[in-house]
Amino acid sequence: MRLRFAPSPTGFLHIGNARTAIINYLLAKKYSADFILRIEDTDIDRSSRESEESILHDLRWLGISWNEGPDAGGNFGPYRQSERFDIYKRYSDQLLAEGKAYHCYCTPEELERMRSNAAATGSYEYSGRCRNLSGEEKKRFIAEGRKPTIRFRVPDGETVVVDDIIKGRVVFSSENIGGDFIIVRSDGVPVYNYIVVIDDALMHITHVVRGEDHLSNTPKQILIARALSLPVLQYAHLSLVMGNDRKKLSKRHGITSVDMYRKEGYLPEALVNYLAMLGWAAEGDREILSVDEIVEQIELEKLAKSAAIFDFQKLRWMNGHYIRAKSLEELLPLMLPHIRGAGIDTDAIEQKTLLRTIEILRPYCELIGDIRHLAGMLLAEIPEYDDEAQTLLSTPEAALLIKESCNFFNHEPQNDITQLVTVLKAATGLKGKHLFHPLRALLTGKLKGPDLEHVIEILGFEGCRKRAEYVYQKFFYSEQQ
Repeated sequence: MRLRFAPSPTGFLHIGNARTAIINYLLAKKYSADFILRIEDTDIDRSSRESEESILHDLRWLGISWNEGPDAGGNFGPYRQSERFDIYKRYSDQLLAEGKAYHCYCTPEELERMRSNAAATGSYEYSGRCRNLSGEEKKRFIAEGRKPTIRFRVPDGETVVVDDIIKGRVVFSSENIGGDFIIVRSDGVPVYNYIVVIDDALMHITHVVRGEDHLSNTPKQILIARALSLPVLQYAHLSLVMGNDRKKLSKRHGITSVDMYRKEGYLPEALVNYLAMLGWAAEGDREILSVDEIVEQIELEKLAKSAAIFDFQKLRWMNGHYIRAKSLEELLPLMLPHIRGAGIDTDAIEQKTLLRTIEILRPYCELIGDIRHLAGMLLAEIPEYDDEAQTLLSTPEAALLIKESCNFFNHEPQNDITQLVTVLKAATGLKGKHLFHPLRALLTGKLKGPDLEHVIEILGFEGCRKRAEYVYQKFFYSEQQ
């Protein structure tokens, strides 16, 4: 078995394409198959090396490796289509010589008129106008400066059967393909539907696993393979990934590129786990599986024929699981940039304090980036006091607690910080939520968060004192003026 993933470097790696790459990679691991990366960069205007490098970086971040590719080499390169034009030309010349393709001199304007006329009566199909041009007609068109395309001559009355591993048997008729289609543009650049057949054959690909949106291309590719006496491969078309509205996943549903998921704080383990299992269920309906466990259970025949719904909340939940499963030492370098992004000078904080802070806060993190909004509660000199906290701290009941807190820090020795709650309870007569809610608001600026004993542990005597004095000045002292 030889599998391939063939992205177009015209932008970021889309989440749907990432899923295709992951499935191919996992199948390659399962069957000890070669996995080939090929860059389909014949869209000259939109393709770029920057985009290619971005895609390769995203694949590596996901933990995907390949046996052959533009950076890895191999026996069947080059692995960029833009470097294989001489190969494609030989096959184009063969098709022309055998009468299986022909030059088409129709101008874009003429083709547009044909499409417009067809719109009134039904679907467009090329008329075959240039199928049997005389030598004189060709000379006249050339004299006019027309640059021809090359069209594949679709055989009449031929049936194309696709025994799709996922979809089952799908039957196409050559009469419904849309007429003779272009395989080489007028600028000499060959089109995807044509050269993908040549590349797959010459690279000895055995199984093509790709998105369902390519199923309609398959009969054209099989006809080309037959015309060139190339092998017809095994196809497996993955169901499309949809949003909750059952429309193809796009930017309107949320972030769709792997690059953005990484920047938002998703872990590659979570993304691979979730995308690999879109469309099938593991044994026992387990949802958290390692790569090795997925490799053991995944089968193309098990993948669903119907569309898979992308559930952002489920992915966040899964990501939270992987965050909690990581060691604190692994999380520290991942979370540090986000902590710094909250305006906290991490260089001035001992590593053991940073590690303990992460340990306390990670149960509240579904994304690595969530730490940015939480770290200030424990690490900032003065946290941000949200509206709910400010409202609570403005009440007469809270005023008593604020005043007694300041008394505690002015009279108690620093090593007695563990007695803060006990002393405040006795001094104010408050208990339960009437004590803990305003104290939490005072110390963290929020009404919800980690246990107060953990907050006090990280802040210490001096940290708690500074916050108590700040709140006293803001909510109590100013009112007495």
